[in-house]
Amino acid sequence: MNPFRTYFKALTKEERKALADAVGTSVAYLWQIAYEQRRCNESMAIKIDKATSRAISVEQLRSDVDWAYIRASAKSIADSPTNGMVDRIATSDDTQGDAGGEVDPQEPEEGA
Repeated sequence: MNPFRTYFKALTKEERKALADAVGTSVAYLWQIAYEQRRCNESMAIKIDKATSRAISVEQLRSDVDWAYIRASAKSIADSPTNGMVDRIATSDDTQGDAGGEVDPQEPEEGA
């Protein structure tokens, strides 16, 4: 039996509803995941991992996903230096407005 099925079956009806609400789905959909009638997508796996305080991990729900690679990639991105990009953006003197913004009534339109 898969770990999520064991975990989910042990919950009370109210706890199942609370879990479904916490992850933004229905109890019926979670039953389908538990009985492997539906495949849990990655974002749902993450939500279940969080909602169960890792009692059910993303690895248990989706063993086919290389979670270690994803974690390492995310950490690498988070740890990478910005090379001053944030500073350059903050001090930019580019004053161009949004594309398609309102026309200043004080300025004549082009071709007028």
